[in-house]
Amino acid sequence: MAEQAASLIDGTPSQVGESITVIDPFTGESIGSTHECGAQTVDLAVRAASRTFEEWSRTPVDERAGVLERAADLLDRRSAEVASTVTREMGMPIRLATVTQSQLPASVLRAAAGTARSFPWIEDIDGAQLQRRASGVVAAITPWNMPVHQIVAKVSAALGAGCTVVLKPSEATPFDAVAIAQIFLDAGLPRGAFNVVQGTGEVTGSALAAHPGIAHVSFTGSVGAGRAVAALAAGTLARTTLELGGKSPAVILPDADLDVAIAGALGSALVNSGQACNAPTRMVIPVQSAGEIEQRIAAVAATLVLGDPSDPATTHGPLASKRQLDRVVDYAQSALADGGRLVVGTGKPESGCFMAPTVVADLPATTRAVREEIFGPVVVLQTYRDIDDAVRIANDSDFGLSAEVWSGDRDTAKVVASKLHVGQVKVNGIRTRERPSVPFGGVKQSGYGRELGALGLGEFTDVTAVMA
Repeated sequence: MAEQAASLIDGTPSQVGESITVIDPFTGESIGSTHECGAQTVDLAVRAASRTFEEWSRTPVDERAGVLERAADLLDRRSAEVASTVTREMGMPIRLATVTQSQLPASVLRAAAGTARSFPWIEDIDGAQLQRRASGVVAAITPWNMPVHQIVAKVSAALGAGCTVVLKPSEATPFDAVAIAQIFLDAGLPRGAFNVVQGTGEVTGSALAAHPGIAHVSFTGSVGAGRAVAALAAGTLARTTLELGGKSPAVILPDADLDVAIAGALGSALVNSGQACNAPTRMVIPVQSAGEIEQRIAAVAATLVLGDPSDPATTHGPLASKRQLDRVVDYAQSALADGGRLVVGTGKPESGCFMAPTVVADLPATTRAVREEIFGPVVVLQTYRDIDDAVRIANDSDFGLSAEVWSGDRDTAKVVASKLHVGQVKVNGIRTRERPSVPFGGVKQSGYGRELGALGLGEFTDVTAVMA
């Protein structure tokens, strides 16, 4: 891994700005540094993307798709390097990093190429011809928890649409962004079509979101930061796509195979140590089976292995930072103070940045741990009397990103799924990673707009209706 994660402007590295240390959350030691590039470098990056936009937007769709496919091939070849980088940056277990930060992004790139080729660039409707074209320069602002996937989800759609990109990754995970940008350049992308600006959200991200040369801002992060980004973009009337927080329910129906459902739902809730926006951290269970389900939860939790994230035997690594650990522990302690009963775990930190999976029952629906996104390995159990009650509880949230439904009858599950006010519902263990063209995004406080598939690509296009 390079010692310095530089910005990349028109294909040229830039290291101007105050240094920011990057910490391995497992060892607690520095693995290098990045820098706060600030408004001046942001301006250079946007100008480079603007200069390249005309060339790239006029490149035939098949050629743009070919670049995405070559990038996917290169990502496959560099899989071990990319996965290892993510593991060191934020503690994701290497097995999970390989699947979600290398294999999944490669699948997304290939799916985006296919979407670009089949996209309705010209469509006749009611006597008019709808012409869709690239919007302009896209600002992509990505988080630390699923860093490569989030970069690729945004950049592949934007480039497939014919837009050029300025990426601001999290300052906690800057090295993988440099590696992915290099992959695109090695795949034949014009130098100014993919630029990287390093730094914090408060400084570099704000300068990027407010820049008048940006046509569209695609942001993934917290609700508070999303509001700030939207407000900055509104100053120039740039459009925004916001993928924000979640408090997703996993609804276990009475006819579900409990062995399969509990292992699957708990596994989804605790993936990446709970640091996933769509993690189903509310398990909505039938009251008549609550005791049996709690026993199964304890049995599954006992099989989890916390340890060195670079060890393939490790299932769960540390939280991404001491700051994140403190936040999660505070939520767990507040849950106990609010009358919660521990089913699994202690609700306390362990060594380093580790926290064991924690499951809490008997919490009132109004408590913080039930209502707010924790972003860590804390799951709450909520019991229901009947199906209508289960739907009511699942929908009783300020968020609406994702949900799971588990049932012995897929048709029954689909009926319940249709009643959930969320952006995506997964039935009986289907994973987002298995469907790279299915749109992803939320409602309510989880944001608006979609990533992936035709809807994701369409976010970065403008429509002209020609009537003749």
